[in-house]
Amino acid sequence: MIDSRFFEKKEFVTIGRICEVLGIEVPQNCSSAKRITKIETIEKAESTDITFFHNVKYSESLSKTKAFACVVSEEHKHLVPASTLSLVVEEPYLAHAYLLKEFYSTKNLCEQNGVSEKASVSKGAIIEDGCRISEFAVISDGVIIRKGSFIGANTTILHGVEIGEDSYIESNVTIGYATIGKRARIKTGARIGQQGFGFHIGKNGITDVMQIGSVVIGENAQIGSNCTIDRGSINDTKIGNCVRIDDMVHIAHNVEIGDYCVIAAQTGIAGSVKIGSGCVFGGQVGIAGHITIGNKTTAAAQSGIMRNVAEGSKLGGSPAVSIINWHRQTIALQKLVENARRNKTRNGIKSLLRKLFAKKRA
Repeated sequence: MIDSRFFEKKEFVTIGRICEVLGIEVPQNCSSAKRITKIETIEKAESTDITFFHNVKYSESLSKTKAFACVVSEEHKHLVPASTLSLVVEEPYLAHAYLLKEFYSTKNLCEQNGVSEKASVSKGAIIEDGCRISEFAVISDGVIIRKGSFIGANTTILHGVEIGEDSYIESNVTIGYATIGKRARIKTGARIGQQGFGFHIGKNGITDVMQIGSVVIGENAQIGSNCTIDRGSINDTKIGNCVRIDDMVHIAHNVEIGDYCVIAAQTGIAGSVKIGSGCVFGGQVGIAGHITIGNKTTAAAQSGIMRNVAEGSKLGGSPAVSIINWHRQTIALQKLVENARRNKTRNGIKSLLRKLFAKKRA
């Protein structure tokens, strides 16, 4: 259910406008003036709603849907009931993303530009036009916040940091020793630019090693809630353009992540790892330090990557191996367990029979 406290919704969107957004023609059997009131799930959709189908697990629900229209691929068009209008696109989930933006918007937190009276902003900071600085934010000397950016409540921006145009920094974030690109989104509780895990263990004990690099985050990057990104020891820690990092991910000093990577929650990346572009890592992936991972690598959840990885690799398991070998290992292990169970049962029966024969002989 869409809560009006948090989201604003258009009263309706016409089928003509929907098809325009999706880049398709209006079906001949439908008026372009037909009004659609909202986007809804397959199960809950009514006769004035539009829904989406992009997962075959919901085939049975689709057969019973009451939606007026369904966005679907050509491959699955035959699953849509005759009572529902099919809007055929190549990528239904992408279409879903486009139409959500057409129907809904978040409450505009940046309506009133300017600096809250309760914020603390150094006279040496540069705040460009169209920015909104929320209550109890702390903006230090030498900070540059480019036009159109939003800084949430209780966020601290340390000396010398630069925030790119139209960036959105949520509440309770701390950013230091960093340059943030345009249209970045840093979610609640993220910590960026702090001293990394660097020290020397020797005969005199533990000596901390000063980290003198910074963090560079590209354009359109998104950093999840409670993520930690350490600044570089000498070289910078770098996050590429259009990267998507989920909540509670740790990125150590000197790590370099290429453009368009997707990293799921609780992944940990040790120091000086170099990750190519277009890589996708599932939740809780662990990556050992000082290795290189090629472009377009994918790793299943909880993979442990211990060595260099070639471009286009598909990995699973810990230590990680090719996804095919991982599945083979899993199947082989299951067979070993089953065989052991059978052998134990057989041995038990043999033992019982021996005892019975022994009693008869006696």
